[in-house]
Amino acid sequence: MADMKENNMNDGVPSLDETAAEAVRLSVGPRPGAGPEKPRKDRRRIIIGAAAVAVAVLVAGGVCAHRAYESHQASVARDACESAVADQAKAVKAYKTLLGSDATVAALKKDAKSVKDAKTVDTLKRAAAVRLPAMVKCDASKAADLDAAAAKAARTSRTVKADAKLLKTAVKAVETSKLDKTVADANALYKATDGKVADDKTRQDLDKAVKARDAEAIAKAVKAVNDSKTAKEKADAEARAKAEQEAAAQAAAAQQAQQSQQRSYPSSGSGSNRSYSSGGWSAGSGGSGSTGGQSYSGSSSSGSSTPSNGSDDYDITQDPFFNQHTTNSSCASGGFCPIG
Repeated sequence: MADMKENNMNDGVPSLDETAAEAVRLSVGPRPGAGPEKPRKDRRRIIIGAAAVAVAVLVAGGVCAHRAYESHQASVARDACESAVADQAKAVKAYKTLLGSDATVAALKKDAKSVKDAKTVDTLKRAAAVRLPAMVKCDASKAADLDAAAAKAARTSRTVKADAKLLKTAVKAVETSKLDKTVADANALYKATDGKVADDKTRQDLDKAVKARDAEAIAKAVKAVNDSKTAKEKADAEARAKAEQEAAAQAAAAQQAQQSQQRSYPSSGSGSNRSYSSGGWSAGSGGSGSTGGQSYSGSSSSGSSTPSNGSDDYDITQDPFFNQHTTNSSCASGGFCPIG
């Protein structure tokens, strides 16, 4: 205050306190023992001037104070806005990091056929296609505008954080659905390969992996079961081929033996022509014969026959059938006798 008074005195302008004191003094009149009064007109001018100065000082002080307050409020609002924008930037960065992560990229490559629930794939695609809002700027000069920018940045941060949460949930849903299908397919393979693998231990390992829902263990067990199934199919095919070859060899051997047996017993040809003679009777190949002055002839496929007394003729009396049925004693002397 002393410095202010000194400055005011140096400038030739009365201070606020001095002006107020002078106004009081003039209103109460001269002090006892003081000098002669000044004219009333001068006193009024002084009072008016002093009041005007006081008002001007008060107004100037109020304006400065208001401006200082506004500046302070704007500074506080700018700090709050910048903090909100920084939070928005963190939210956007976190969303972009999640979108580019290995888990999200792998999940986005899944199609409806690779998961048990195809809806999870569609949900993930929508969550990954969200357009991020533009960054808010704290370039206003007034506190009210800065407060509005801070509120907008805060809303944007909440939206981006919610989108990131949905994206993370969608990725997890696709992974779970993929595992569900893996478990279902592996369980189906386990049931379908009963008795169809070379080593059943591979199926037991697969069953354990399915119950544990271990995707990596399931993948190994599935490969082992498929390899064992292929090995058994190959062994079965080789066994069938070998059995077929053996059966074919046995059939060929049996056929060859039959043909050899047939060659060792040739079929007989047509019988030789015979002729019978006893006195005046003889028979040839044509089935004709004669007895005494009578002759008997018959037909054959080779044509008519004639009596023959060639080297093929034999004595009928030596035939056992002839001797059995001969009862007439005259047959012994070479005469004719009927058979029977």
